Amino acid sequence: MKAAIALSFLLLLPLHRGAQGVNAAIELYEHGKFLRAAEILSGLVQQNPQNADLRNWLGKTCLKLRRWDDAILHFSKAVELDPKDGMCHLWLGRAYGRKADHVSFLSAFGLAKEVRKEFETAAQLSPDNTDIRFDLLEYYVEAPGIVGGGKDKAEAQAKEIARLSPRLGHSARAEIFEKGKEFDRAHEQLVQATLKFPKDAGAFLDLAKFLLRRRMLMPAETAAQKAVELDGAKREARMYLAAIQTELRRNSAGALKVLQELSAGPLTDDDPGFEEVYYWLGRAYMAQEQKTDARKAFESSLSFDPEYSLSKDALKQIRQLP
Repeated sequence: MKAAIALSFLLLLPLHRGAQGVNAAIELYEHGKFLRAAEILSGLVQQNPQNADLRNWLGKTCLKLRRWDDAILHFSKAVELDPKDGMCHLWLGRAYGRKADHVSFLSAFGLAKEVRKEFETAAQLSPDNTDIRFDLLEYYVEAPGIVGGGKDKAEAQAKEIARLSPRLGHSARAEIFEKGKEFDRAHEQLVQATLKFPKDAGAFLDLAKFLLRRRMLMPAETAAQKAVELDGAKREARMYLAAIQTELRRNSAGALKVLQELSAGPLTDDDPGFEEVYYWLGRAYMAQEQKTDARKAFESSLSFDPEYSLSKDALKQIRQLP
């Protein structure tokens, strides 16, 4: 949820300074100051325990702080307060999923069922929400059949996404193909999206991201440049163009500047995470042979997500350098 959306519930707070507190917390959240944001939101929740939106904000902040149980608690309360809001169920499912990644196999088994239940409930309540459909598709692709996964179910979600957005339908099918290691078919879907929707920055961005993952850097740069050309305000497009140019050692100074600007925030939930931005910032510093700054950037990345493997590997490589 972006700061602008939060305005819809600010008037529900009893004190004017409460509304100011929400704005301050959102600004801190979008600048990566999650601990301070959580402190403000916790105080607001104590004052307004029946406000589902505040609970959702605090739950999201707890996720950023890796406080899985606290996140589940606040999202569960949001669902209790607003049971017909599909996004509340979506975030609760995401919190269960994050916790499942950090517990034993047996515990994860039970949590996976909760993820599926919340995602499916979200889709029933908000059938036209493509974000919810994509989360459910990803669950069906990755989860084993014993906890409700299945390629056939994922394909059914892809059909629904295509019904809602023909362009995103190509991305949905590409995700299924890529997860199944059918890379040529995934590539074909994403190229088709750019041909059918040549004015859609998202189509070119999805293609650029796929090509970067496949290390097809030259065509990835072309696709990312087109995405930025179509929507220069899109932070994700700017980051990926800078990342690709960093890998190509092309326009290194310009790429570094873009990544420095992005790392300062703000970054919303629709943007890349700070851990990813700082990883690419570290790569950009390495391209400029600024090892000290690169190390600091990778360490900053891991301060946001200690398990971010790309930054962990990058730090190991730096330590091995003379």
